[in-house]
Amino acid sequence: MKRTMVASKCPKSVEGQADTKSHKTLRLAVFCVLALIILPAMHGQATGSFSGNVQDKSGSGIPGAAVIATSQGTGLTRDTKTDSAGHYLLPLLPVGIYTVHVDATGFQSAESKDLNLQIDEARELDFGLMPATVVTTVAVSGGDAVAVEAANPSLGQVITSQEVSQLPLNGRDFVQLATLTSGATAETNPNSFFTSAASSEVAARGAFSLSVGGSRPNSSDWLLDGVDNNELTAGGIASSPPSIAFRNSRS
Repeated sequence: MKRTMVASKCPKSVEGQADTKSHKTLRLAVFCVLALIILPAMHGQATGSFSGNVQDKSGSGIPGAAVIATSQGTGLTRDTKTDSAGHYLLPLLPVGIYTVHVDATGFQSAESKDLNLQIDEARELDFGLMPATVVTTVAVSGGDAVAVEAANPSLGQVITSQEVSQLPLNGRDFVQLATLTSGATAETNPNSFFTSAASSEVAARGAFSLSVGGSRPNSSDWLLDGVDNNELTAGGIASSPPSIAFRNSRS
């Protein structure tokens, strides 16, 4: 008599499926939390850049020269090499005081110190290298070097702590300090949403508004220690400390 054997696959346990689903949910939750923490910090980070040309005595560009920027405060370093025309670019550098060092095969090293990089500053810094007959390093102080701003169309200014303490300010309103920058004016329209309009939540916090280069006040982007500080309903300032770093953007 022939016997017939029948085998069937057992379905995966419900418990195993639930465990897999819970792990996926946990991973998704962790990813969302990290995104909420990291992305705002990246958005609000205030940075600048160094760029320029590395040339020999005749004015020809030196390709492949190593350019290193070092933060004198934190020790952070960023390096790059010049292209075929001798041009270099070091972008997205945190604000601070830097030393920029240049090395090229067959040439003497060059270095520029005490370079104060400000918010949104695209600083051009050129180097002229001499043939390496003797191993020497040429050091240029940042206070002596002439900084020419020709690559960045934005306008910025740093108000020093001495100015903050000595200038007369009515109510210690920091917006008055911002108006020291060329082309920056505070709101003067009495019916403005940023001053005394009865229905304005922004005006209730104080007359904090600024127009730069003729732009609308709500085109200004307010930063507090490099972090977004904008009131989202109308584009005013959310928090008003006695001093603040500001940046203006135009559409």
